[in-house]
Amino acid sequence: MGFALFRGPELRDWGVKNIGGKSKEKMGKAMTIISGLLGQHEPDVLALKELHPSRSSSNLNRMVARTKELAKRKGVRICQYPIKELESGFHSEKINRRELAEIVASDYPVLSHDLNKEKTIRNPYYIRMFEAVALGSLCFHQLDRRRWARAI
Repeated sequence: MGFALFRGPELRDWGVKNIGGKSKEKMGKAMTIISGLLGQHEPDVLALKELHPSRSSSNLNRMVARTKELAKRKGVRICQYPIKELESGFHSEKINRRELAEIVASDYPVLSHDLNKEKTIRNPYYIRMFEAVALGSLCFHQLDRRRWARAI
């Protein structure tokens, strides 16, 4: 599970949290991690990837639903984006996840080391973290644009 924490446009923390075990264990571990991040950082907004119906499972759908419920209970606003909107928010043409990671790392050079590690491994590991950074950045910029549009 990838995560990214922003304060305004500034990327403050990011990473990958491994959730191993059986399905029931994974749900509990995921919710503990998410609850911990929400409690520790007290965000105003939570950006989530909208799951594609044909590429998700019932367990993953349940985890997203529980995450949204937890965020609502804590008074955290939710922004949700499908992967297509995420990709188009960073590039005008169709791109894949590795290309998205390259673009995100160019916007946030501090991620260059993680991008270089991702390039050397066979199975994607940091890709979800790059998606999380992209989600957070897109959410901030869209909310910021709306705020300025109302102020004018």
